Amino acid sequence: MSDGTRRRRWGRRYRGGAADGSAPMDVHLATRCLAATRIGLGLALFVAPRQVARGWIGREADGAGTSAAVRGLGARDVALGVGMLAATGRDPDRRDLRRWIEAGIVADLADGAATLLVGRPDRRRALVVAMAASGATFGGWLRRRLG
Repeated sequence: MSDGTRRRRWGRRYRGGAADGSAPMDVHLATRCLAATRIGLGLALFVAPRQVARGWIGREADGAGTSAAVRGLGARDVALGVGMLAATGRDPDRRDLRRWIEAGIVADLADGAATLLVGRPDRRRALVVAMAASGATFGGWLRRRLG
């Protein structure tokens, strides 16, 4: 195409893109997706702490004290997600958004480390560590893209 646009497989045109010819990722859309994921996971932890945490920490999830702690983690993730959503549109210099993303990275790293410290590794815990690591990595990528 001579006008500087490229054609995707399904026929839409766009300008620019990454070196591999793909469309550039919308950082604000990616941030909203991460925030929505955080809110969804947080709500699940808050509403059904035993069921959700059982896949994470096993039979220990059935205790009342564990349920309270898991609900607290759920509330934390909801708060982080809502904060990220609120900061996405109203922050011209993106400072608040960067801080919310950084807080999420710290939370994800703490979740991964705490899971590793629980005891012997198994598939469930490995999955939780992988999810926490991917959340922290994605958050780090977003943080870099925001400057």
